[in-house]
Amino acid sequence: MKQNAGMYGIKLLTVAILSLVVTACQSSGDRLTVVNPDVSRTGQQTDQSPEPAPGGERKLTVVKQPAQQAGRELAIARTHRIEAASIQSWLSEDEVSIETTKLVKAGTATEEPEYEYTSSIVNVNTGQNRANTREGGQQVDGYMLVKETISPDGGYSFIQKWKDKYIADNFVKNRHTGQTIQIKGDNYLERGGWLNADTYILAAGSKSGRGEIRQISAADGKATAVTLDDPDAEMFGQFGASHGRIYYTDDQHVLKVFEPGQAKPVSLIQDVWSFEISPDSQYIAVSTVTQSGDFKGSKLLIYDAAGSLQGSLIGKGDLISYISWSPDSAKLAFDVYTEDKTGMNGVYIFDTRSGRVIPLAQYYAAADPMPHPVYPFNWSPSGNRLGFTLDDPKSLLVTHVIDFK
Repeated sequence: MKQNAGMYGIKLLTVAILSLVVTACQSSGDRLTVVNPDVSRTGQQTDQSPEPAPGGERKLTVVKQPAQQAGRELAIARTHRIEAASIQSWLSEDEVSIETTKLVKAGTATEEPEYEYTSSIVNVNTGQNRANTREGGQQVDGYMLVKETISPDGGYSFIQKWKDKYIADNFVKNRHTGQTIQIKGDNYLERGGWLNADTYILAAGSKSGRGEIRQISAADGKATAVTLDDPDAEMFGQFGASHGRIYYTDDQHVLKVFEPGQAKPVSLIQDVWSFEISPDSQYIAVSTVTQSGDFKGSKLLIYDAAGSLQGSLIGKGDLISYISWSPDSAKLAFDVYTEDKTGMNGVYIFDTRSGRVIPLAQYYAAADPMPHPVYPFNWSPSGNRLGFTLDDPKSLLVTHVIDFK
């Protein structure tokens, strides 16, 4: 049942994390040195690079990062509340696609409750609600879903048009000329990212094994296979690309990195639950889960594209379930659950301009215990609005939209 998944999502995810067995993996001869995670954030960045393997066969080039931007403090303009609804996606800066949940029949000791789900579109400014013409999976031009990822400099975009849940047609588009080129090759549950301004890396996936990694030229759509020699990565837990490097998590929850042409990866961070590369490719947000040592729980850390830790901890608690960069890379949304009420609890924003972590709970919650997101965060196209869905005792679900100044 969808509602059961929403209401108990946090509990189930907590159980999954607590049952996670983290295996410490070290690649022979490779090590990445980072700054002390306990130091205070100073705004200064220290370039650290992996040491080469014996014989100098493997190395990663250090990428110089721009100094942290000095800018305005992040501020909240207003909040919006959409009752009994979960946010699905932004259709424009003002309109969101939502799914409304209605209790049709209450549950009993022997029967599950019954719910009715309705898809619609809401204007956040006016509150006006209209029918979603694509409700029920109606296809547009033969496709159910279109996903577009813009290159770091905005010159190209990688486009996927999904025919169904598992089959997609892939394209690259020149955003200056409007020319679109279709890319050859099948794919299954795509993961990928921009390697640089004109090269996209696609983890095509497979129904058996991790599938092929393809390097796609945005200029002509030509795809070539990328070799990876890693017996510990039968499947990719997560996958991304940034500044000439390909990042992924292996079967033992180790974040690894390699460059095309270097088949052997370098291990960066152990105990990784999730990671997300910022759209401008400058930062990598990493959430970890540990069950040993002085601290048992989740931590959120920020690394630069060279793999250097930036300052101190961003978040810390029993569980960090969702992280999400804004489209302009200026903000990182995340939530923290801590059983101890004196610890971090609720939704937070990390402001890359100021280096501050800002709690949002005062803008959306007064309940005890603190409600937490039960669906992933959703940013508006500009990054000036954040939508997230919480459990609600009165309306089952409630979606909040935060407007930033």
